[in-house]
Amino acid sequence: MDKSSLGSIEAVVSSRMAVISADDSSVVAAVQETLRKGRSATFYVTHAQAAAVNSWYWTPKRIRETELEAVPKEEKARIEAELGVKETGALYSNRIACECGRVYGAFEFVEQGIREHGREAVGAVLELKDTSVIRVNPVQVAMCPDCNQKLLRGHYYCWVNGYGCCKSTEV
Repeated sequence: MDKSSLGSIEAVVSSRMAVISADDSSVVAAVQETLRKGRSATFYVTHAQAAAVNSWYWTPKRIRETELEAVPKEEKARIEAELGVKETGALYSNRIACECGRVYGAFEFVEQGIREHGREAVGAVLELKDTSVIRVNPVQVAMCPDCNQKLLRGHYYCWVNGYGCCKSTEV
């Protein structure tokens, strides 16, 4: 490990976060244990580790239950054109109907992320080249952009080789 890597690790630890270095199976086991215990954490992992988690988590049954589906090319084009998020790649999301009639999907998820965290933060996460982000039991609640109602059904998303979530229970 070179000195610059240690400097980056120290910066993360100094911000009251943890860095864990482990083999792939240990990292996947940590994600699984966090999920099973209902804890919330964000893991920054290799693409191979994310693929292992996704293949374990996204079973055909869970895909059916959560109604996860490939985001249509029209919605991906809208994300790029209206929100400025490029290179969305393989993207999956479920769609939640609000009582007001609006549907919350991938576009609304990215829009809410920009509203809450800023365009720069969202862009930085999605531009990571060698890192995938897995949010386990995220605390973010989907909000209808039209009526600001909390959507109680969970929103699920998965950017292959990028950003995704795993949840042990719905809100």
